[in-house]
Amino acid sequence: MRSSLGQSISSIAGVQAGDVVSLRVSTSAGLTEVVGTLVAASADTLSVRRRDGSVVEIAVDDVQAGRVVPPGPAQRVGPYELQAIMAQGWRPIESGDCGGWLLRAAGGFTGRANSALVSPDHVVDLPGRLATIRDWYAERDLPAKLQVVVGGDPPGLLDELRRQGWQPSAPTHVMTAEAAHVLRGRHDDAGVQLSPSPDERWFGVYRRGEGGLAVSAAQVLTNHPAAGFASVRRGEHCIAVARVAVDGRWAGLFAVEVDPAARRRGLGSAVSVAALRWAVSQGARRSYLQVRSDNDAAVRMYERLGFARHHDYVYWTAPA
Repeated sequence: MRSSLGQSISSIAGVQAGDVVSLRVSTSAGLTEVVGTLVAASADTLSVRRRDGSVVEIAVDDVQAGRVVPPGPAQRVGPYELQAIMAQGWRPIESGDCGGWLLRAAGGFTGRANSALVSPDHVVDLPGRLATIRDWYAERDLPAKLQVVVGGDPPGLLDELRRQGWQPSAPTHVMTAEAAHVLRGRHDDAGVQLSPSPDERWFGVYRRGEGGLAVSAAQVLTNHPAAGFASVRRGEHCIAVARVAVDGRWAGLFAVEVDPAARRRGLGSAVSVAALRWAVSQGARRSYLQVRSDNDAAVRMYERLGFARHHDYVYWTAPA
């Protein structure tokens, strides 16, 4: 146990908040096993989030033994490898290559579909590479944008971006989970429907039906051979949506939205779980999603479902 978490269960070397732990706990009914994510710890109490989303408080004195559960495949994959997998789940309308960096364009609809995915490999001529990318996006009337894994940038890139006046965005969290762990929890399906394509009512909930990008949005969302669209309908109204895309063993969860008037009813969780259940039927075993780091409510919801933070990325945008 690291000193930041006190001296509570010293038998588990190096354990810290966020680790998955298996604890043998003494209760009035005898010994029981508690498996889940360590949320917090003090010298007296441990808070563990079980895989069904519930949080249990355990007295340190009741812990007889424990171990850290090794991370599953969804956590062991490398950040850039996962980024390449995620790029398959949210495909642009047009793509290209620049020295191994994936160039993507889709009329400006989302950063993921309109940015260059940066690999961690060394670049001999960074100014030349950046100039080529700026030209490629300028030809499409788009600002040049890079998607850079935090801690996974090629040598010298960030210094060169700052020198040229590129601006970073707030970080985005990438979270992953074993799909079976998500589906193991207690979930209300809320009458979720699955469809192979989104209709107008689905789009009315996604991004609150924002205008100006409807054609690009439809093209990106449906540009995948194995995508499913979840929704909750109440009469003529659609009140919650999600999209999932399956690439091999991976399922990407996207576009989770709930109508503001229907929030805090568990509908975001319902469409997410239903989408992943469909993805598992298509062969997926691991899942990922992307969420803004400042969206605390969404991060907490995904953590309750069993997702854990894998890495962060930042967009860097060229000056006009």
